[in-house]
Amino acid sequence: MKTILSFIAFVMLGASAFAQVTKEITNDVTFEGNRRLYLRDANKISVVPQTKDSIIKMTSIQYTTIPVPKAVTIDPKLISAAKINVDEKLGYLYRGYIKAGYGTYNTLPIDFYYTDGRSKKGTFGVHYQLLRGDGVALDDKDSIPDRYSDNRAEVWGKWFLNKAQILGELNWERNVNHWYGLDIKNNYEGPRLDSMDFKQRMNTFGGNVSYLTYQRDTGEFNLNASIGLRGSRDIFDNKENNFDLLLHGRTLKDNTLYSMDVGFNYNSFSYFGPDMLGNGRVDDPFFRNRNWDNMILKFIPTASTTWKGLRAKVGAGIYVEGRGATPGHFYPLAEASYNLFDGVVVPYIGVRGSTEPTTYLSLYRENPFIQTFPDLKNKNNKLDVYGGIGGSISHAVSYSVGVNYYEWGNFHYFINDSITSPADNYYTYGNVFTVLYDDLTAMNFHGELAIFSGEKWKANIRGDYYKYTTGVQEHAWHQPSIKFLANGQYNLRKKFIIGADIFYIGERWAKSTVPVHGEVALTDGSYQYKLKGFLDANFKVEYRYNKRLSAWVQFNNTLALKYQRWSAYPTQQFLAMLGAAYSF
Repeated sequence: MKTILSFIAFVMLGASAFAQVTKEITNDVTFEGNRRLYLRDANKISVVPQTKDSIIKMTSIQYTTIPVPKAVTIDPKLISAAKINVDEKLGYLYRGYIKAGYGTYNTLPIDFYYTDGRSKKGTFGVHYQLLRGDGVALDDKDSIPDRYSDNRAEVWGKWFLNKAQILGELNWERNVNHWYGLDIKNNYEGPRLDSMDFKQRMNTFGGNVSYLTYQRDTGEFNLNASIGLRGSRDIFDNKENNFDLLLHGRTLKDNTLYSMDVGFNYNSFSYFGPDMLGNGRVDDPFFRNRNWDNMILKFIPTASTTWKGLRAKVGAGIYVEGRGATPGHFYPLAEASYNLFDGVVVPYIGVRGSTEPTTYLSLYRENPFIQTFPDLKNKNNKLDVYGGIGGSISHAVSYSVGVNYYEWGNFHYFINDSITSPADNYYTYGNVFTVLYDDLTAMNFHGELAIFSGEKWKANIRGDYYKYTTGVQEHAWHQPSIKFLANGQYNLRKKFIIGADIFYIGERWAKSTVPVHGEVALTDGSYQYKLKGFLDANFKVEYRYNKRLSAWVQFNNTLALKYQRWSAYPTQQFLAMLGAAYSF
């Protein structure tokens, strides 16, 4: 209000002043108040106006879906009761079977097996095998029979204890053969062949008792102990007794397995001299009773461990023998392998050695045509260095390739020998083998391929090549440079089982002390010649009528090839057998 009144007074005074122009009025006015001044924006038009386009930016529209739970109606239904089999049902266990047949050369094969079945306390079983035949059809115009027979029987039993097992077995073996490898085309001088009995029969009785423990905790000690006895006697009352003791202990500590093998083998051989004409014994220095006693004691401590893909084992073999120029032997023992690419490639390397007893029975089983008074020397496996690569390409295919370097001492050879002693009624003319011992070094290259496809089919192929270096002997007698083996089996719709075995043995050098047709004697009077390599193929087809009954047919030496495994002893050219098998 003060401001308004002051303004009206000012206007009125101003009007008076303009009315009285001729008068001068001087007046000082002082106004006091709280006036506030405001400045307003001046809207001015540009001197040079410009036209601007209007750009309207559209707002992006976003759509958001708000999740809304779906209403679910629960309609419970009853579930029928189900039976769960924790363990797969075991198939029916047949307690035994019998297999028999008949073939050319009056061949009779029999195989019988029986066991009492499954039991938590123990079990027992019986196994018997027979193979006999008339031998080889030869046009040699002599009266020496070539029949043969092999009998084997075994009775065994097991008793299960608390974390232990006791195993006992008794076995019997009877082998009959004839020394028919006599070539009458040469200059034979001796009694009539039909008056001589070139027959050999070997009877062997034996038994074994074993005790095994199964402690599963780390650091526990496990023991495997076995004691074996064996007695052999031939048709000439030559006797051999063998006692074998083996102790094996092991314990696991800090991922390292420590083990110790302690063995003791004692062998005794008594020779009384053969009599081909059936007359009484003659006490002659050449055929006087011979006794060969031999003992081998061994200690083999080892330690093995694993680290990731590496497996390693180190140890030593300490052997003490009762016969021989060197009573004690020390052999290094070491091996290592490494797993690469989950077992696809496994390189390995190792070295080992041992001393093995050479017995009359072991020589006879290798060559049943040996003489009845062989010299017995322990085989010294001085060195066996090996290395190679093995592995599994898949769950069905595995392979192995490698090389071995061997050094043997007292390696035994078989050569055809002749002994004529009219005073003792003993005649042989190259149809009996004597045993020679010599050092032998061999380089072996080998490769193997195995294929397994469950129960459908399986196959295995292996090849070996050997290069020998002898000590005193000119050649490694009867030792082949090439070996090849292939076998397979195919299951056709679980009805037909088709199997095949094919093997090849390369050339071998042989030596004889009697004349050999077509060969020239050397300066020492002996004859050296090569035996041809041979191929043998065997096939078998089995038809399974049901789970109990089946029929089979088998062909041996299907190509009917003539060959000699041992010098002067041809083998059967073709053998066909037909038979059946029944399970009960």
